[in-house]
Amino acid sequence: MGKINRIEVLQKQMREKGIEAALIENRRNREYLVYTDIWEGSMLITQEEAVLLVDFRYYEMALLSVRDCEVRLCKNIEEDMRQIIKDRKLSSVCCEKNISHQRYLYLKEVLKGICLDDTYCMDSIIKENRKRKDEYELSCLRTAQEITDRAYEYILTRVKKGMKESEIRIELGSFMIRQGSENFDIGYISSSGSKTSLPHGGTGDKVVESGDLIMIDFGAVIGGYHSDCTRTFAVESATDRQKEVYEIVRRAQEKALISIRPGVRGCDIDRIARDYINENGYQGCFEHGLGHSIGLEGHENPRFNEICQEMICPNVVMTVEPGIYLEHDFGIRIEDMGVITETGFENFTKASKEFAII
Repeated sequence: MGKINRIEVLQKQMREKGIEAALIENRRNREYLVYTDIWEGSMLITQEEAVLLVDFRYYEMALLSVRDCEVRLCKNIEEDMRQIIKDRKLSSVCCEKNISHQRYLYLKEVLKGICLDDTYCMDSIIKENRKRKDEYELSCLRTAQEITDRAYEYILTRVKKGMKESEIRIELGSFMIRQGSENFDIGYISSSGSKTSLPHGGTGDKVVESGDLIMIDFGAVIGGYHSDCTRTFAVESATDRQKEVYEIVRRAQEKALISIRPGVRGCDIDRIARDYINENGYQGCFEHGLGHSIGLEGHENPRFNEICQEMICPNVVMTVEPGIYLEHDFGIRIEDMGVITETGFENFTKASKEFAII
């Protein structure tokens, strides 16, 4: 599958906006432009050239994997940056406005005499490009979710009472790595019992008990692109109320999923699930957003939430994750992810949503 030259796309935008040069230092923005994660470095892009400035630690890595960009070994990245700007007689450089104030002051000092142009924010421009996924990105995301689906089937055969929450995460992570996931940071959410009422699981490492609900929020990574899935299931037994709440959450998600289409605001999709949960007697028990975009980062924009006025566009990948959380008792969340199509929503997630009691 062909990969487009994303730097050329950005350079065309720079010419249209009159941006003479751009400095890109956000790790994920750099990764997006050169198709590989070089942990540290600075990218200087003019309307005609692009160079990635790295030190010795990352030079060989960059030479082997970076595309569409010159790689330059530097003893002092800022000094080399200043020299390139001087050699090309550039008068201004546009930065990412979300850099730290300390970094901004340092760049002003190093690049004295060069205007740090704040007319445009390069972070905003690149993240706007990152919203709509191309076929390569969608292929990575589909594969990541396929691994995640298999991981859910696997974990249902592994969880048992007496197991620690951390052991569930290790089981999920090691299985997905064996399946091809690139993620070696087992930073998933696995909560049990009353801790499921905490959307992100809280602290500590509880031991699973008979009758506990288990909530797992996890995903694989392919080509740097993240999948995201949440499932809730029970160990040995479940109460009638837990089953009832699960069905309300499942139905709320279903109503939202069939309503997604281009040209609808994020807040409108959120309202569909939220209203259904509230109408069924659980007002105030679902207080986070319904979903978010996802790609090189686990949480990106746009969002399905109460305040997002942005119209949803084709090729944007979104999660849909309603939940009900009953303080000090239990919580249930179900999360799928997929892509906005020209007419609706293609759900990448195939993991069962039948309430499992293992």
